[in-house]
Amino acid sequence: MSPTTGHDGARLAAKRGTGASRLPGAIVFAALAAVAIIGFAVTRSAADAQEGRLLQERASEVAAILSTASSLSTSLQVVGDVYAGGGESTQAFAAGARSLVTGGVTTVGVAAAVDDQIVVRAVQGTGATVGDALVDERGALVRRSLGVDGLTSALIRGGDVSTLVIALRREEGLVVWEETSLSSQPLPSTSASPFSQIDAVLYRTPTPDPANLLVATTNDLPLRTPVDSRHLAFGSESWLLQTSARTPLASAQTRAVPWIILGAGLAAAVLAAGVVVLLTRRRAYAVALVDQRTSDLRGAMAELQAARTAADSANKAKSQFLSRMSHELRTPLNAVLGFAQLLELDDLPPEGLDSVQHIVKGGNHLLNLINEVLDISRIESGDITLSPEAVLTADVVAETVDLMRPLAAARSIHFMADRGSTCHEYVFADRQRLKQILLNLISNAVKYNRIGGSVSITCEPVSATRLRIMVSDTGPGISNDNIHLLFVPFERLGANMSDIEGTGIGLALSLRLAEAMGGSLAVRSTVGEGSTFWVELPLVEGPVERYERLSSHDPTFPPTPEEAPHQTVLYIEDNLANITLVQRILGRRPDIELLPAMQGRLGIELAQQHQPDLILMDLHLPDIAGDEVLQLLRDDPATNSIPVIVISADATAGQVQRLQAAGAIAYLTKPFNVRELLVTINDALGLDADGARFRVP
Repeated sequence: MSPTTGHDGARLAAKRGTGASRLPGAIVFAALAAVAIIGFAVTRSAADAQEGRLLQERASEVAAILSTASSLSTSLQVVGDVYAGGGESTQAFAAGARSLVTGGVTTVGVAAAVDDQIVVRAVQGTGATVGDALVDERGALVRRSLGVDGLTSALIRGGDVSTLVIALRREEGLVVWEETSLSSQPLPSTSASPFSQIDAVLYRTPTPDPANLLVATTNDLPLRTPVDSRHLAFGSESWLLQTSARTPLASAQTRAVPWIILGAGLAAAVLAAGVVVLLTRRRAYAVALVDQRTSDLRGAMAELQAARTAADSANKAKSQFLSRMSHELRTPLNAVLGFAQLLELDDLPPEGLDSVQHIVKGGNHLLNLINEVLDISRIESGDITLSPEAVLTADVVAETVDLMRPLAAARSIHFMADRGSTCHEYVFADRQRLKQILLNLISNAVKYNRIGGSVSITCEPVSATRLRIMVSDTGPGISNDNIHLLFVPFERLGANMSDIEGTGIGLALSLRLAEAMGGSLAVRSTVGEGSTFWVELPLVEGPVERYERLSSHDPTFPPTPEEAPHQTVLYIEDNLANITLVQRILGRRPDIELLPAMQGRLGIELAQQHQPDLILMDLHLPDIAGDEVLQLLRDDPATNSIPVIVISADATAGQVQRLQAAGAIAYLTKPFNVRELLVTINDALGLDADGARFRVP
């Protein structure tokens, strides 16, 4: 072959390989474009988050302006005191009420129930005189106020001007009322007002009811998204305040950054792809010139490389998805937990503090779920750590329902949970994993339910050894064609087109957890009527019942004479049945006082305050892990000398060695042997066979 022929053949081979030479350029372009798109999405998400924070700040300012219930209640109380102190003197009442009557649009009065009528005793303003009988909405409001503590209200519609009537009951059977005229026109706003950039709407109900609209800054309702909705406590009522941005609140630079990143990234992708294509063509020509006969082999290698690149891209996409999900979930959850914990430090009323504690409790549980759900390797391999034990179903159902009540209340969904008659059995399961399954099922039943619907949680034995826990909803139901897709990871059955949040792996993970605990998860559904999900688990005997059955026939457990306790044992355990069992066992030891704690942090505080002689501790706790509790006890000089015995259902050798290396003096597995427990306690308390008050046979 002549050199010319070789060059021509190489050129022909290179020309034929033009399509293959473009593949690396396309891969480079796709990779860089993906990076640019991800950067755009991340920065756009950050800009949206900043927009949301700014909207929340403006909404808080508006809420602070409109939260006048406490001052209004005080004003009406003072007017009532003036009237009561002045007897029948209307002059004293007029002097006291004059400060509330402004601009001829406000009327203040005192009324009382006389026989079947509501009679005006004193009034300042227009619209009523002393001795008149209040009828229609005003009379109904006063009658309703006589049976309610705190402010009550009514909205009377009348053309372009409506009247807001507010009433406050006094102990002597009188009602002080105030009525104010409200215009149906939007509130005017200036550049200095808090409504210069936002629109706000205040409803007299906890839901957006046009018939109970009090104040609005715009006629364009409903407000455009995103909308900040919050409830304002007004006496015995809950009013809804909704705000949205009229114009973007974030700076123009912040809004432009995502588009700059996207444009620059795509331009760089095009440039890099062009360079790669050019270099690939030159390399193809050189390789063809060296050995044209290897073109077929090189084609096969190119296909193999393309397949490998596609596989690497798939793995990279999965890693990017997990990283993105971790960031997107943890970032808002961090804000929720952070602000909730700040609210716990404030001087809140009992009802508010209870609500904040629900937020913290639910947020901590959600954080634990995120740590497990996002570990995709564990989901794929099935390497799930479990700590199965006897769990009272009613306790887990009660805890789960309490966590879900705020979510259900937001959608006016009613819970019907039968905690006693059908859920009093014990099942063999990991307590935290069972609660995780029920949380997912009940959360789905609430999220995919209709507004004002209901969710019922019941239990029924399906055999002598199996118990079924059922969660039923009144939602739209699922067609038979889609039932098999429920347990497919990341399949949300079209929910991704709605505003319902979720990842689509909750049911798949719940199924794997149920099967890992020797149970099963299934569903039945009727379109238009609702769905019922259930988890079946093995039935077992309760630890207290098992102990009483065994000890009642065992003469080696005689009672001991009563003595004043001089040894203190702290038991950190979240399973109430296990706490009751240990209380029964140590009830035979009058020289030992048992301090129970159902959370890890509470156990640490009790250990610091009471300085117990011994600590018994479970590993799976609802707030923090048991090994972390052990580390905190060992790091604190006040508790590092207290012996700790770990009692857990996890009996793996590596776990035992790790906990003993961390400072535990013993490791007992559930269900524990009573004699072994007593011997271990004796050894930890320094009581030998001769000195112990209770000898273990």
